[in-house]
Amino acid sequence: MKISNIKKLIEQHERLRLKGINLIASENYLSTGVRKALSSDLAGRYHTSWYGGSKIAQKIIEETEELAKQLFKVKHAIITPLSGNICDLAVLFAFTSPNEKVAMVPFTAGGYPLGVDKFNRKHIDIPLNSKTFSIDIEKTKKLIISKKVKLVILGSSFLLFPHPVKQISMFTKNVNFPCQCVYDGSHILGLIACGEFQNPLKEGAEVLFGSTHKTFYGPQGGIVLTNSQRHADALKTFLDLDIESGIGLIDNPHMNRIAALGIAIEEMLEDKNYGKRVIENAQTLAGALDELGVPVRFNDRNYTQSHQILLDIEPKPAEELCHQLEEIGIFIDTGGRIGVAEVTHRGMGPEEMIKIAELISDVYLWRSGEKLKKHVKKLVDSLH
Repeated sequence: MKISNIKKLIEQHERLRLKGINLIASENYLSTGVRKALSSDLAGRYHTSWYGGSKIAQKIIEETEELAKQLFKVKHAIITPLSGNICDLAVLFAFTSPNEKVAMVPFTAGGYPLGVDKFNRKHIDIPLNSKTFSIDIEKTKKLIISKKVKLVILGSSFLLFPHPVKQISMFTKNVNFPCQCVYDGSHILGLIACGEFQNPLKEGAEVLFGSTHKTFYGPQGGIVLTNSQRHADALKTFLDLDIESGIGLIDNPHMNRIAALGIAIEEMLEDKNYGKRVIENAQTLAGALDELGVPVRFNDRNYTQSHQILLDIEPKPAEELCHQLEEIGIFIDTGGRIGVAEVTHRGMGPEEMIKIAELISDVYLWRSGEKLKKHVKKLVDSLH
């Protein structure tokens, strides 16, 4: 029988990633239990009572929803979205109508490039400082009034410090037209789950949503959280399988993904110090890089309050550094953004962060790579 080329490539990929040091801010390591759920029989099954044999699948959905409510301490959890992007779209459709305005962090400052104009809405950039990414609260308030903004989405792919959720959400609740403030926590959802970074719902956001595979160490997918029954009902219109009024954004939520999410939530409920460890590692790595001559942004603010670090280098050198680090088995993105969620989840601490900083600085300063591969391998092997 011919050996599958795809199977060979999967094996190559797993060797590459599991033997490397992954510092990509938007990825995380999946536990054995989560991986097992993803490859279970559920991967090919539906969940509705239309099909026989779906009773246990329905119980898995119910249990995972309850676990999510327990973890995030919320009244409503919707776990059907297949991605963070689907969550964005559900919020967009639930809270706005065609030609209404949506205010978001601009893409040039790390905002998520949701194509709201493709869905007949109007994208408005939230005013902020382009160097610090800090939202200008007063200008944002004026923008909401002058443009009659119906939806404010706070969130970013570059999210090192908390957003001013309380100030903006209090304002949106008191304008003389419907305006909702929601929070895209895709990058820092795992930190929020552990009580770190900030608590958007307590600070006044109507809805918290995001992807479940970044600081949150579950499978790729999305989750929507709220304490409002009205908002939950509006969002479920697009996120539940609705035959009577017509299917919205979801028909098959992928049962293996939901089971894997449930297992990840169970693990996080037993690992509430994970968030603190992530932030400690990020600040340790950033400080060590800075001391070793690798320029890091925001040293006046202790670098970061999340899992992310931003290098203070130009785009072309940042791209080159990404490729040079890849040669020795360290993975970052081409934008000079570093994340420590995965290495923290795999068991690394401050001591390993200093060693990683030394490896990165050697590549950055000396461009020497070959001899460093052994050091990367030794560091990774110490985890097993």
